[in-house]
Amino acid sequence: MRLVALLLALIASLPLRAEVNLTGYAKSFAVGQDELDNPVIMADEIYQSQNSLRLMWEGFSERIVWQLHYEMSPVFVSEELNASVPTFNVVEDSYRLTDIDPTLLREDNKNQVYQNLDRLNVQIQMDAGDLTIGRQAISFGSARIINPTDIFLPFDVRTFNTEYRTGVDAVRFQRPWGELGEIDVGIVLGDDADPENSAAFLQVRTNANGVDYHMAAIRFAEQDLLGFGVQSALGDMGFWFEVANVWGDEDYLRLSTGLDYAFSENTFGQVEYHYNGAGSDEPEDYLANLQTLPYQRGGVFLLGEHYLIPGYTVQLSPLWFVGLQAIVNLTDSSAFASVSAEYNVAENFYMDFGYYRFVGDDLEVSNNGLPEFGSEYGPNPNTLYMSIRYYF
Repeated sequence: MRLVALLLALIASLPLRAEVNLTGYAKSFAVGQDELDNPVIMADEIYQSQNSLRLMWEGFSERIVWQLHYEMSPVFVSEELNASVPTFNVVEDSYRLTDIDPTLLREDNKNQVYQNLDRLNVQIQMDAGDLTIGRQAISFGSARIINPTDIFLPFDVRTFNTEYRTGVDAVRFQRPWGELGEIDVGIVLGDDADPENSAAFLQVRTNANGVDYHMAAIRFAEQDLLGFGVQSALGDMGFWFEVANVWGDEDYLRLSTGLDYAFSENTFGQVEYHYNGAGSDEPEDYLANLQTLPYQRGGVFLLGEHYLIPGYTVQLSPLWFVGLQAIVNLTDSSAFASVSAEYNVAENFYMDFGYYRFVGDDLEVSNNGLPEFGSEYGPNPNTLYMSIRYYF
């Protein structure tokens, strides 16, 4: 916690004339899940209340910008769960040098209050570029849905609250390059700054003749990654391609490519193909793969190899949006489909409605008596939710 104390002291020493803003949000998700009935897990319908209060304290002076974001999330469940909830993101083993305890109640408590010190950084704006020290959001990639070069805590596609990317502890320098380009280099520190938990990166973004290019080199968990991405237009359609090759103790390649198209002012569609070389073409290997380096430190969360991800959005009125999306695991023929709607009730106040539908083979028991996946999405319970969101 010494780094936290040092950054807080640095923030406190900044000029008193700095402009300071306090903003945030309050969110509440009411969730209902179908019963589970398979040879491994049997459970009745489960009801949850996932709540979050995020406070964002930010200051600006002539050459200094600082951020402090803290989020508290009480989660209540009707039945004790024997596994993590994929719709809620708990920040635990992550790219953070040190951290506060993520839980405020006993770990064996059925209900829980989670906390997350998600931003704590100071940015020094110089003529040569911006130097940012502390907990911050770092993202990579050109793809729309699954970014192969993105290893720093990407969200699972089933997670509800993904508005703010999870912060990591880093020292980062960003320098403009040309009119639309940037050179971005940094070090990300994990637990005890151990090389197995830490990373270093260089990414370059540029634009040539209306085409955006992205290149990345990352050293993480004693692995090496080289990535490349491009975004462009093909006639009236948008096009993207992103690929990352990883080698070291684990060698694998990941790739995403896709197209999007605006059918009218109010309708928009896209489709993405993703290849996950860290995954398996045999569902019985899924459980063991979750303990491997790509899933523990490499930002991989999909279990199969080949995926098709279509999506469609309609603006029914200035206040109503409806979205459809599916993730189809072409390897094991399982799928996850979601229907969502957003309604703008009043200024800064929104309501959301959604339904998650999962299809595929369920969990099984192997010949040696251990749990075994029949497919990636089959074991998930169908889920219905409603939420309210208020921003201040």
